[in-house]
Amino acid sequence: MSEFKDKLRALYKRMSLREKLLSLIFVIVILFLWSNSWLSRLSDGNAQRKLTRVELQTQQQWLDRSELFTEQLAVALERVDPSKTFAAAQLSGHVDNLIRRSGLSADIDPVRTREGEIFNDHNLRVRLGRISIAQLIQINKLLQKETPYINIQSVRIQKNRRNPMQLDVRYEINSFDLKDPNL
Repeated sequence: MSEFKDKLRALYKRMSLREKLLSLIFVIVILFLWSNSWLSRLSDGNAQRKLTRVELQTQQQWLDRSELFTEQLAVALERVDPSKTFAAAQLSGHVDNLIRRSGLSADIDPVRTREGEIFNDHNLRVRLGRISIAQLIQINKLLQKETPYINIQSVRIQKNRRNPMQLDVRYEINSFDLKDPNL
């Protein structure tokens, strides 16, 4: 190691003042870049630590409320008969059956399903064209009888362009099915 120091010292003594100044500036720039990188990583680590702390506090709040959530789930499940909930294909078929029972035909989009831990959430878009107000009321009553297993999320009603006495209706229908029927 001392041999290396001796070589560096000899090299330094041979440098002119200008070379010494440029070498010093080079070392300072390298130290500045290194310290900037180090401080940036330190700052990122600190921000990540704060974010983790907030997430842990949030999770702890959820865990602290777990008994309340369990009680609310039990109360909600008392009002629901698992055998009456609809899987995605069943929802589409049941809605189609209700529409046919009212003497209508509809365009039914594929069911979009969002999976959860306890239940699956199903959404269905149904379009009815050229129906009367009486038919609209009838289909609404049929769908409302299926509550809470089938819910109307939104209804969009427009007059038919060709026949203003008729309506074009688009429903957004929501349903769910329990993953574990023994809940």
